[in-house]
Amino acid sequence: MNEMNEPTGGNEMQDNAATHPVIAIDGGSATGKTSTAAGVAAQIGFAYVDSGSIYRAVALALSRKGITESDDPRIPDELESLRIRVVPEGTRFEVWVDDVLIGDEIRTPEVSQASSRIAVRGDVREVVRELLRGAAHRGPMVVEGRDIGTVVFPDADLKLFLTADVRVRAHRRWLDLVRLGREIPESEVERDLTERDARDSGRQHSPLRQAEDAVLFDTSAGSLEEQVARIVRMWQEHEAARDGEQ
Repeated sequence: MNEMNEPTGGNEMQDNAATHPVIAIDGGSATGKTSTAAGVAAQIGFAYVDSGSIYRAVALALSRKGITESDDPRIPDELESLRIRVVPEGTRFEVWVDDVLIGDEIRTPEVSQASSRIAVRGDVREVVRELLRGAAHRGPMVVEGRDIGTVVFPDADLKLFLTADVRVRAHRRWLDLVRLGREIPESEVERDLTERDARDSGRQHSPLRQAEDAVLFDTSAGSLEEQVARIVRMWQEHEAARDGEQ
């Protein structure tokens, strides 16, 4: 991959250690990762990074080459020639593909489906892992995903694993779909989430699991504001402890 966070060939940035602080937030679908991570990032002035958007960007780049299935034999060669960069900017982040800033085009159903299919590949996950580690050399980040604390940033400054009762998660996802004008039985949403959990935790490459040193954080009850405030306090305590050691 022709990764563009640094000049081509700059492999020194691809180690596990980040130059800037990283907060890793992992968890299954509809556990509140996105809203929680974004809220924490805004509170402490870090860039919020949605790792799923990077998988979508890879899927978009591959789809422009006519590749949408995970078993396409062209994928390894195309991954080598991808031109993608991830840039933390204040409390947000930018994803560029072929020197073009990516926006809503990665949110289409077609790209979403292609992203889910290719994300099971080890080589695709390695590309995204390198992009995230490169971005961490540019600024502090709150990164959410499914393998951030276990694989991407095993030495993250603070790790959290979000969970919630599946019925609560299904209701949240169902409300999101209703707001989008999609009428789907809530029982079907719950079944889809359960199946997704099984796929994520059972896949060969970077399965969904809680890191040994991650804080388990149940989001079934309580408001988003309370969740964000608790994590911000955790970060402040972490920083205070670190300063005390220096």
